[in-house]
Amino acid sequence: MTTWQEWRNEQRYRLTQQRLDTANDLRLIHQVALFDKLQTILDPLPKGTIGFYWPVRGEIDCRDFICGLIEQGWQAALPKIIGPKKALQFRQWRPESIMQAEIWDIPVPQNTPIVKPDVLIIPLVGFDSDLHRLGNGGGFYDRTLASPVKPFSIGIGFQWMLLDNINAQPHDVPMDRIVTEEKIFS
Repeated sequence: MTTWQEWRNEQRYRLTQQRLDTANDLRLIHQVALFDKLQTILDPLPKGTIGFYWPVRGEIDCRDFICGLIEQGWQAALPKIIGPKKALQFRQWRPESIMQAEIWDIPVPQNTPIVKPDVLIIPLVGFDSDLHRLGNGGGFYDRTLASPVKPFSIGIGFQWMLLDNINAQPHDVPMDRIVTEEKIFS
């Protein structure tokens, strides 16, 4: 019998491989549609600090989108892993920020203030229609979202990442919204 952890690991592997195999032209077309939908969620919100991620392993690259948000008056921040079983720390980011690869070779802004995002854009490996996210398995975003002041969380991914369910566990914190190229889940 497969445990929920084994099942999730199998799904992570399968979906990450599919994400890596997605043709770049198709990815770019889907990203344009996804970012149009994401902008409709952000437009009515007060401009504050938006946390996002540096793309790895075929994740959707939202850096240009974030640069557009900065031009609209938003501040931006990138996560820093500060230790196992800890929430993420967010460092202010601008396109000219000095970056250094840290854990898992993910670049982190150096010598910038630590900030608390009002909104988080979070990458998906998979998701379900109950707004639960299948991530990379470290639990960093779940611990971050479990904080007393939870940022508005938006998971982004492609429609084909939708699963019947992710076998949500008590520690899994659902997203406030999930956005794909086809629809907004809320």
